[in-house]
Amino acid sequence: MKAWMLDQPGQPLALRDVPQPEPRRGALLVRVEAVPLLSYTRQYVQGKLPYGYPQGPFSPGTNGIGRVLAVGEGVYGYRVGQRVALSPYWIADEALREPAQALLGLTAISPDSGPMLGDYPHGTLREAVEFPASTVFPLDGLDHVPSAQLAALGKLVVPFGGLRRGRLAAGETVVVNGAAGAFGSAAVLDALALGAGRVVALGRRAAALAPLAKFGGGRVVTVALSGEMARDVEAIRAAANGGADLAFDMVGHATDPGATLAALRSLRRNGRMVLMGSMEVDLPIKYGEMLINNWELMGHFMYSGADYRALIALVQSGQLPLDAIEVQRHPFDALETAIDAAEKAEGLTCVTVCTSQGA
Repeated sequence: MKAWMLDQPGQPLALRDVPQPEPRRGALLVRVEAVPLLSYTRQYVQGKLPYGYPQGPFSPGTNGIGRVLAVGEGVYGYRVGQRVALSPYWIADEALREPAQALLGLTAISPDSGPMLGDYPHGTLREAVEFPASTVFPLDGLDHVPSAQLAALGKLVVPFGGLRRGRLAAGETVVVNGAAGAFGSAAVLDALALGAGRVVALGRRAAALAPLAKFGGGRVVTVALSGEMARDVEAIRAAANGGADLAFDMVGHATDPGATLAALRSLRRNGRMVLMGSMEVDLPIKYGEMLINNWELMGHFMYSGADYRALIALVQSGQLPLDAIEVQRHPFDALETAIDAAEKAEGLTCVTVCTSQGA
């Protein structure tokens, strides 16, 4: 079979013929049909990110859509030919307080997760991949949806996990900071599907936020931030009809905490905030301000298996329309072009690499 291989970070990707594996006990072999690319794939390949890379050579690639080719021993609930979603987020199935965790095809996470990537070094940028069964999610009832469109699940599931952690309830008002970004824009769609009564989408550029306002039948309101704290807080609270129940922060590599603090201060008393983006400076939180407002602040990483299953159920029911996301398809052998496109993609765009024209 064909596989894109990275010998080590900083070297170019190479498309090679490699043996097709047999799945080990507890694993599935999946024929990959579509792979969504991260915006920072180029930086990752060049070795510019502080990640715990698998030992090379290995195939990068995180999420994917495909069909089960073979079922390993000790796997009981999957069948050959079944449509599935591949998730990179793998937590060791051990009865520990803090089991090891890794992102397959990307990075080690916990200090003890290096051996996990040693056992499963390859990601989804190959024609067939072996993944632990616990990271493979059935897509029964979605055979009519093209694989490239289903690949957008990888974009939606990350903020979905954070919104569920924040206990977003139907009818509540949620503020999404970083809403023009890849995951922030997906958070807007997720919040609508979860029943948010109002979604206030925040960002620096009004033009980048504008496309989001067409979703939700008037439930989405956009606020372009000025950078002036008092002014921004007032604008967000006004858009939230007096204050938000939940603030969801998905800023990317922020060098100024102002937008995050403005989102926090838009909360009503007893409000919650979920931090799920990235910030390169400290976040100065006032102890007394948190106390007097009964605010709850949560840091959150990725999603649970239950989150992924709930997301798929919303897609199956039609409550979360995947056609809201613009999918760009690239052939499997045109990976370099796709990586360049992913780096430039904004908002509700998902760049995918497909192994067949039908994907």
